[in-house]
Amino acid sequence: MAYKSVKDLDAVDIKIIEKLCQDSSASLNDIAKELGISASTVHKRINSLKENNIIERFTILFDPMILNLKTVAFVGIELERDALMGKKKEEVLSSLSGIPYVVEIHETLAPFDLILKLRTKNVEKLRSVITSIAAIDGIMATNTILTTNRIMERFIEVPAV
Repeated sequence: MAYKSVKDLDAVDIKIIEKLCQDSSASLNDIAKELGISASTVHKRINSLKENNIIERFTILFDPMILNLKTVAFVGIELERDALMGKKKEEVLSSLSGIPYVVEIHETLAPFDLILKLRTKNVEKLRSVITSIAAIDGIMATNTILTTNRIMERFIEVPAV
């Protein structure tokens, strides 16, 4: 089944996504039993959802402190005029996406063109990463906000029904 938009998802697809959001390690048999369909149907649906980029990837959530990634910063990026769209913008985004310490990239309105979330082990590494970001062709300026304490961080969860 080819999906042209989210509107093409049926109730079974939505239920499978909800179950995987609650527990991505759930077995096909468990999902199938709960939905009243066969495990092979669940398998085919998940493959189709992956092939059509409805499900982008499977991953785990963990406490970044376990890997000593305790320094968090948000970096506002101002792009050069010729990097605001087209090939130059794609190159900038590709370069930023290739930096492992960049965990999020968002396009914004004023005062920045992009905002990044970075996680590093310490301020020295953060400084090094920001220096490499500032050197990317197409980036005019950076503005860094260093966080001092994580009060709360939430991941989107589909509530159990």
